[in-house]
Amino acid sequence: MKLCDGVYAYIWRGVFENNCNMYYFGEPLNLLFDPGLARHLDLRFNDMRSDGLNPDDITSVISTHSHPDHFEGCAHFMGGRARVGMHRDEIAFLKEVGPGFFRMMGMEFPSFSFDMELEEGPLSLNGVELEVFLTPGHSPGSVCVYWKEKKVLVCGDLIFRESVGRTDFPGGDSAKLKASIERMAELDIEYLLPGHMDYVSGAVQVKKNFDVIRRYIFPML
Repeated sequence: MKLCDGVYAYIWRGVFENNCNMYYFGEPLNLLFDPGLARHLDLRFNDMRSDGLNPDDITSVISTHSHPDHFEGCAHFMGGRARVGMHRDEIAFLKEVGPGFFRMMGMEFPSFSFDMELEEGPLSLNGVELEVFLTPGHSPGSVCVYWKEKKVLVCGDLIFRESVGRTDFPGGDSAKLKASIERMAELDIEYLLPGHMDYVSGAVQVKKNFDVIRRYIFPML
C-alpha cells in the first residue's frame, strides 16, 4: 500500500501467526525494512507487485532488530545483490543470544552475513540521506530510521499504535525503552511506521499517540 510518494507499507493482518509489518522506500532508495518470516516472503513480494513494484529492484535491506519475526527473512537476501544491514550492537547481540532465541521460538537459526553495520547518524543511500537512531529498550541494538524529507519514521518494535514493544525478552530494558521513545517524540513525524499493529498518519495523531503512551503505558513499564 502506497502511503506517500516513495513510501509503501505492508501491514501484517494475519491473526494466527506473529509476523512483522514490512516497509519499502522506493526509487532511488530501493530500501526494504524488516522482511519478516522467510516463509511469507512470496506473499509480501506479491503485495509489492500489486503496487507496481519489482522485488528484484531491492538493493538494500535493513532489519530494525534481530528478533526472528523481523529478521529471519533477511537470509533470503544475504549473499545476493542487495546489501543487508543492522546496527552493530544488534549484530553482536544476535551472535550472543540468537541461536537460543530462535530455538525458543521453535525456529532454526539461519546463517547470516551483513554488508552494512549501521551506526547512529546519517545514512546516505543512492543520493538520499536518512537518519539512523539507536533506540535500545526492546533489544540492545534496535534502530529507528527517519526520512526527514518525507517526515517518515520506521520505528520497529519501539512504539506501536497505543502500545510499545516488549521489554521482557533477553536484552530488554524498560527505562531505555522510555528514553528512546522520548527521543523519537521530538522528531517531526507525519507517518509513524511500527513493526506491528497499524501505522499512524498525520502529525496531530502521531503526537497524540506519543501522549497516550506516556500517560497509560509508561506507568506500567
